[in-house]
Amino acid sequence: MILDPPVTEILSLTQGAARCDILPHLGGSIGAWSCGEQQMLREVSAAGLAAHDPYATAGFPLVPFSNRIAEGRFAWNGRPFSLARNFPPEPHAIHGVGFERRWQVLSHARDSALLGLVHQPDAGWPWAFEARQRITLTDDALTLDLSAVNLEAQAVPLAFGHHPYLPRSGARLTFHAQGVWLTDANGLPAELVKPAGSFDFSKGSAVEQADVDHCFSGWSRAAYITWPDKPLALEITASTALPCVVVYSTRELDEFCFEPVAHVNNALNRQDGESAMPVVAPGGSFSASIRFRAIKR
Repeated sequence: MILDPPVTEILSLTQGAARCDILPHLGGSIGAWSCGEQQMLREVSAAGLAAHDPYATAGFPLVPFSNRIAEGRFAWNGRPFSLARNFPPEPHAIHGVGFERRWQVLSHARDSALLGLVHQPDAGWPWAFEARQRITLTDDALTLDLSAVNLEAQAVPLAFGHHPYLPRSGARLTFHAQGVWLTDANGLPAELVKPAGSFDFSKGSAVEQADVDHCFSGWSRAAYITWPDKPLALEITASTALPCVVVYSTRELDEFCFEPVAHVNNALNRQDGESAMPVVAPGGSFSASIRFRAIKR
């Protein structure tokens, strides 16, 4: 995916030996986060910056929805909607619109920044909202405080999550979840089962051995990642507004994704309560937070 205009703007936060690079022009994404000599997330490449590609960053916002909406179609209050397919050749709409847009820097200091995005109805999403990301850096942690305000005169679905990329080589992932959604041939959730085998990360599993692109529900909102050749491990925690997490790992990538999100994939086309997407009243907001913390092993 190519975003316009291809202008490189890097906003750097520092605190002690920690550094975080933010790319407001590139979907409000994170370009890198390091603690001392260790990169805790994937660092965006020069080629990724030149291509203006959010999928090459260290992580990007998921607003107003996460993951896939089947064929970009859904109905709301009896009215059908069709969204632009933004991940060809896949037939689905994916990851919302926030990562495709330029964000404004509303304020910043040495160790924090506030980014904002005002969305007006378009082919990517039919309702207006205002999203904000407050990104705060300490010497051992990166915190994302996320919020989205409904600017419509009616209640509409609205959520906010994040899509980080983490080094895959040697990584061992540990987290607990109540269920995992098995997918159909179109990559959409079809059956909720108890995590087992390659989907069970409760005792820690090597990510390189996993071939997964699935949504987990009822996770404990705390995950741990270790690398045998690195001095720092990573803890990822999230607020109660983010009860699901998408794990994506494939042999074709040198990174994997661990994405805290607010709802099950394709939630707008599912009827069961387990899959419900948040609905926000006029003038109301959806708020969530995610903290990445480096831990000495």
